[in-house]
Amino acid sequence: MKLFMKIFSFTIFFSFTCFAQFTADMVVTEGEVVRTNKFYSQNQFYRMDIEEQGQEGYVIVDRNEGVTKVVMPAEQMYMEMSSTGMQSMSNDVFQSIEKQKEQYETNLVGTETINGFECDKYEVLIDGSVVSIFWQSEDIEYPIKVVSGANSEMVMELKNIVAGDVDDSMFQIPDGYTKMDMPGMK
Repeated sequence: MKLFMKIFSFTIFFSFTCFAQFTADMVVTEGEVVRTNKFYSQNQFYRMDIEEQGQEGYVIVDRNEGVTKVVMPAEQMYMEMSSTGMQSMSNDVFQSIEKQKEQYETNLVGTETINGFECDKYEVLIDGSVVSIFWQSEDIEYPIKVVSGANSEMVMELKNIVAGDVDDSMFQIPDGYTKMDMPGMK
């Protein structure tokens, strides 16, 4: 349960890929705190590994089914929720950017090379104020960089992106894990 709360206090943001399969380092900076975790993409799935205060976990998202699973290996448990639910949307940078693009004004403001990829730079505005900036490459459908918050409080970057096969097991719940139901998480 403690890991669950830590995972959902760890705010991140994303989108989806032309590289059908790849791995990357996902670097999230919030103020003085920098976290580097692994990110995996395989067709309709992506996975974000998370370590918080020595506890490891990961989040698996199935974009086709619209399902997010939070996996807690130490407890051999997982939770499942809608990817469009408030908890998922507020804690997954990729889901959040997709929703922002649907609901708010999004403007192309230039191009830049980010981590070796030529990217279009976009600003998301709510009532004329920039709330997010993201850099999107045609080579990879996920934003390669996202700056979020009115004061640019959070920066997420995909670095060291390597195209290649990712094992199917990375996106499956291990045998013997128990599904934990939480009120309001459906």
